[in-house]
Amino acid sequence: MNGVLGTAKTFLLPAAIGALVLYFCYHALAGDQGLAAWAELQTEEAALEKQIVDLESQRADIQESLARLRDRTMDMDYVEEIARTKLSYVRPDELLVSAR
Repeated sequence: MNGVLGTAKTFLLPAAIGALVLYFCYHALAGDQGLAAWAELQTEEAALEKQIVDLESQRADIQESLARLRDRTMDMDYVEEIARTKLSYVRPDELLVSAR
């Protein structure tokens, strides 16, 4: 009986330790906070940083446009350009040609 118990101890302890190592290795690589999730978060971070740069550029364009439309610095040519492009404004002696 002592031989069977000794054999079980020598086999079960390394098997249990090996199972624990495999368990932790799996979760370190493929778990919710593992390397695969980390790589995915890095990709998402890069996309969000690009989106931030694009939005900052749009914001700068909008601020420039607003500066041209303020009362003190109003650019009448710019106002006319907006009226013509956005509102399809034409003068009575002009002909509107739509490009589609």
